[in-house]
Amino acid sequence: MQNKTPFDSKGDIFRWGPVPGKFLYVSTFVETHYQAFRAKFAENWSETLWMFKDGRSFWVNNTPDVVAAGQRVFVKYMLPSISREGIYKEWQGYDREIASLEKHIGSLKLSAASDSELLKLWNNFNDLYLKFWVAGSIPELANYGSTEYLTEKLKPIITDQDELRSALEVLTAPEQISFYQEEEIALVNTSDLKKHVEQFYWLKNSYAGTQILSESWFAEHKKEIPTDFESNVKTKLAETAKRKASFQAQYNLPPEIMAIAKAITYGIEWQDERKKSIFIILHYIDVLTSEVARRYKYSFDELHNLWHNQIAEIISGQDLHEELKKRANGFGVWFFHDCRELSSQEVDFYWNLYGTEKSAVGASEVRGAVASKGSGAMIKGVVHILFDPTKVESFKEGEVLVAPMTSPEYVFAMKKACAVLTDTGGLTSHAAITSRELNIPCIVGTKTVTTVFKNGDLVEIDPVKGTAKKV
Repeated sequence: MQNKTPFDSKGDIFRWGPVPGKFLYVSTFVETHYQAFRAKFAENWSETLWMFKDGRSFWVNNTPDVVAAGQRVFVKYMLPSISREGIYKEWQGYDREIASLEKHIGSLKLSAASDSELLKLWNNFNDLYLKFWVAGSIPELANYGSTEYLTEKLKPIITDQDELRSALEVLTAPEQISFYQEEEIALVNTSDLKKHVEQFYWLKNSYAGTQILSESWFAEHKKEIPTDFESNVKTKLAETAKRKASFQAQYNLPPEIMAIAKAITYGIEWQDERKKSIFIILHYIDVLTSEVARRYKYSFDELHNLWHNQIAEIISGQDLHEELKKRANGFGVWFFHDCRELSSQEVDFYWNLYGTEKSAVGASEVRGAVASKGSGAMIKGVVHILFDPTKVESFKEGEVLVAPMTSPEYVFAMKKACAVLTDTGGLTSHAAITSRELNIPCIVGTKTVTTVFKNGDLVEIDPVKGTAKKV
């Protein structure tokens, strides 16, 4: 094992996870960022460790590096409207091509396809997915530096810290419905659950796995949605636009500031649209992977430890059983301008080295960025630390959701929560965006909330100052 470590473990470490996740689903993303993205845009994701063990995924960066990379991409590609709109249209084209290929795959009896036909399908699908990610990574990376850029522009204008936090929350709020809201509006308004399943069967897919939701699941889901949900969503979006205009007028914010805010919002909305497409894509990756597992005598689950091109190698006749044995206890990638695979021993070492930041002895309070104020009132609630969002059935209505960060799988717990507190994340993170939709307080980037608090702690949350403390 190499002695070199990529980041100072006592420095400012950016952590994404650990959360449930499978490498096959994201191997195209890795390939994108040490090769194709740089070739097209002359920019790079910062140096990254991405590790996989026991069904979990753990991503690590040096925070200043990823923020700097994100800010360069934001200023260069997202801030100019002509640039971002052009790249978005390009991405939409790849998205449509993938959707067309998905429809074709859905019409086939894969078991009757020849090996060469299966290989062609697999390669065509993943070639398109690579192009999808090259263009679609612009808002992903840009968002890691965009809010810091906006903050620096606002500081000379809004000097009160509470007001600055409020301005950032308001100015970066999305102005379009999310795909989760789209599904719930459609569900409230339909009497044809079969058709609804055909449109939204993928709703609980994630990088942790896929499933096909049933009519009975949606029937139960429908009972939880208020009949006036659509009007409430539209009212809230209208209020968001008014609040932005109010802040602009109150502080006489110049067009430059509003253009930055608009670019950030554009990126958030693009990412939401992209996530919907990814959830459907993951379904078709698994449709094809299931046929590979059946045909070539592999475990479906173990194939998710491979690169997408290694699946192609199996279809072409290579035997990768021994390679999969090596990965059974963990593996990972270390990528920047190139990519090196990590052994299980290296993953164990780095996983422990860069694990959750330790809190000060006796700490009883955390502070972070206000991603959503909710009503703005102080609230109290019981802590429920959720490391595995698939265990949502244990989460009770009205608890405080505490997590390292949130991903789409967490949304069903977030709907029950009175507030959300995370170790990592910013104003464009999943936790921030979803909490605004739900109108509940959310404090992100506390670094240590999962170690300062424990399950059952009663905490008081100040959603204006961004603090939470034991009481």
